[in-house]
Amino acid sequence: MQQDTYTAHNSFTEQLVAIKANDEKTLQKIYRENYHKTEKYVLENQGSVAEAKDIFQEAFIAAWRNIKLDKFRPENESSLAGYLYTIAKYKWLDCLRSAHYRKTVPMDNVMAATEDTTQRMDLDKGDHEYLQQVRAHFERLGANCRDVLTRYYYKKESLRTISSALNWTEATARNNKYRCLQQLRAMIKNKQTS
Repeated sequence: MQQDTYTAHNSFTEQLVAIKANDEKTLQKIYRENYHKTEKYVLENQGSVAEAKDIFQEAFIAAWRNIKLDKFRPENESSLAGYLYTIAKYKWLDCLRSAHYRKTVPMDNVMAATEDTTQRMDLDKGDHEYLQQVRAHFERLGANCRDVLTRYYYKKESLRTISSALNWTEATARNNKYRCLQQLRAMIKNKQTS
């Protein structure tokens, strides 16, 4: 048993040395063994295969650089895999938060989505119909949900501000915001699939 631990540790030490030496076979092996977990995560979270490849490439380079600079010293092979996945996950979350993925329209525009505002906003027919759906479903939400979502997404209030205004804890405000948003998404999705 002790010999197996020594062999695994020795093998892992050799792997770190190979990474620092830019050993192509070792780098390719690590890349192949870890890419699919990131691809699965990105695809499950509104991404494409091309985006997954880009995100993993960025994560791989960041991990490689940190290992070379001794900023990260993995204790075993699974910690390296976890480190790569964590970097990729956070990079994808940053991407989702970016302006490219946030397609929010101010609530005033949604509530006043008439033919006149549609022309001013340069929306095509599909966008106009979608905004009308969002507006209709938003109105069907309970008063608390409408209030929380309006305060957070359109008035840009922090969760702390919302929680004190509604006499909730910050965790309750966060949970209610998430629950209400999920409810709105489900209503829209059910309408689109029916």
